Amino acid sequence: MKPQEGDRLYRLFLDLVGIPSVSPCGESENRIARFIHDRLRGLPYFDRHPGDLRLLPLEGDPHGRHLVFAIVRAERETADTVILTGHMDVVGVEGCGPLAPYAFQPEDYTRRLASAAIPADARKDLESGQWLFGRGVADMKSGVAAGMDLFMEAAANSGKYGANVAALFVPDEENNSLGMLSASSYLARFQKEEGLNYLACVDLEPTFAPGEEGGPTIYLGSLGKINCFFFCAGKEAHAGEYYEGFSPAPVLSRINLALDGNPAFADSFQGRIFPPFGCQRQTDLRGDYSATIMTRGFAFYSYLTSTRQPGEILSELKAVAREALEASIGQYRKNAGEFIARGGFLSGIREWEPAVLTFAELNRLAREVLGEDYERFVAAALEAAPPGTDERDLAARLVGAMVDRCGPAAPVVVVGFLPPWYPHRANLGANPGERVVEGAALEAVREMKGRFGLDLEVRPFFEGVSDLSYCGFQGDDREMEVFAGNMPGWGRPYRLPVEALAGLDIPILNLGAVAKDSHKCTERVHLPYMLEVYPEILRFVVGRIIEGHRP
Repeated sequence: MKPQEGDRLYRLFLDLVGIPSVSPCGESENRIARFIHDRLRGLPYFDRHPGDLRLLPLEGDPHGRHLVFAIVRAERETADTVILTGHMDVVGVEGCGPLAPYAFQPEDYTRRLASAAIPADARKDLESGQWLFGRGVADMKSGVAAGMDLFMEAAANSGKYGANVAALFVPDEENNSLGMLSASSYLARFQKEEGLNYLACVDLEPTFAPGEEGGPTIYLGSLGKINCFFFCAGKEAHAGEYYEGFSPAPVLSRINLALDGNPAFADSFQGRIFPPFGCQRQTDLRGDYSATIMTRGFAFYSYLTSTRQPGEILSELKAVAREALEASIGQYRKNAGEFIARGGFLSGIREWEPAVLTFAELNRLAREVLGEDYERFVAAALEAAPPGTDERDLAARLVGAMVDRCGPAAPVVVVGFLPPWYPHRANLGANPGERVVEGAALEAVREMKGRFGLDLEVRPFFEGVSDLSYCGFQGDDREMEVFAGNMPGWGRPYRLPVEALAGLDIPILNLGAVAKDSHKCTERVHLPYMLEVYPEILRFVVGRIIEGHRP
């Protein structure tokens, strides 16, 4: 299918995709924010209500980026508000190879893919003529375009829905979600200062599931993701005197064998299990070569959650670390004894006392030891890193400095958390708002079948991660304190707006275009669905959510 050249939604979509808003980049992400702001500013509604369109700075953002918040208020005054949200940023195009220069020109990029080597399923979609390829077409400028289109319709007829319709477009989702973290503080402020009552936040992310499961889908929740780390410190020794020291390498290896991909640790919800711990990095912390055995190691893992909270996870990590450390000490004793039995010379087999701490425990030790020098010590440890050092590496540096200055004798393992954290949000039917959202989704299933003859699936979770995590916090607020207390460098700059999240409880739903291969060179969106079906279902769902709250 080739869209008509004058199609408003398609033209808007191409304009958005044409802005290379790769994150993190203040210039390009602000460019798309300004584009959206200016496009909305041209609507007559905002001539009459200029204060309802806002370009807002991200709090503490080193890149100086902005989000866009706009609201069309219903003709009859009401606090009830439905939020349409999406992220404006995209990942880079390095994976597109020689076609990277064309990735933001989707019509050209799609034509050029015809002569490229791509997987068979992508080739089939390409040859169908129904799919458009390019960076951001799926993730998620198709959704942003549809959300803007609906919002602009509401601005042209503010009496259409009988409730306020808000648009929230944020940067940085592809990194630390600083856009939505700042947005949650703004939403909490608008809730308090302007009396807004958020009926739902509808995210516009595309279908996530691959292959045959990647059909039209409404997601009632969003999976969580938490990053966990292990810092292992051993005792230095020359390689020629191996048994005089202790290497953390076996400890890290045992941790990885215990955790990585192990379904025994997987979280589950309503009978469905989700992927367990996945190792993101495992490395030593040596800066250069020497004949000294490895003395420092660092590993971190990504873990998807549907029910589990930081306190429980931290206890489990600590148990895994202790088991790995004790087993490694036992292996050291066995190896040293066999070395002596085979004729090797040792003055004696060293005794090692295992020490496993959470970062919060190590941090308390540091405060006790350093006293008034604590803040200066932390600042110096972080500032010693080269400019642009990744936040995960900054955390490892800080832990290492604390272990050197304040920690127990080696061997020691420190466990904790790293940014970013996406708390899970599920539709538990725990309040009227969640029940209305679920009812709207089920009605949409019948509507799609009757109007378009298509099957729309309802799933409990968007199975990637999404900014919907920051529409409030499901769980004891103390769990946010557990995360904060166990994240090295908390607030420098990463932090969760704990007070804002505790004050928000917005029912959520995700409804996006049918798409495939987000972040890949074959990222693509199904145009007939995006242009003809998706906007209608989105309008239907928004309308049903609002109607569901009427007396």
